[in-house]
Amino acid sequence: MLRREPMLSSRVFIWQQFTRLTPDEVLEVIPLFHPVWADADPEDITFADQHAAHGNFRAWAQLTAHTRTALARTGRARVDQGLLRW
Repeated sequence: MLRREPMLSSRVFIWQQFTRLTPDEVLEVIPLFHPVWADADPEDITFADQHAAHGNFRAWAQLTAHTRTALARTGRARVDQGLLRW
């Protein structure tokens, strides 16, 4: 869409293509992305990726926001599959 608008397109210095994170990249990057995931079990991170984020970093950001809300509402200290299903 930006490329179709010359005034916007001219302001982009370098066009970047983004691809989905691989399952290995998810396990490496997501615990570093936010403290919510830092002490999460790798199996729970894999579960979240398979059922919600699908390697999409924007989806991980949204899932993290929802997870923080869920932790606050449930009083749980850590992410687990039960919380993720909630």
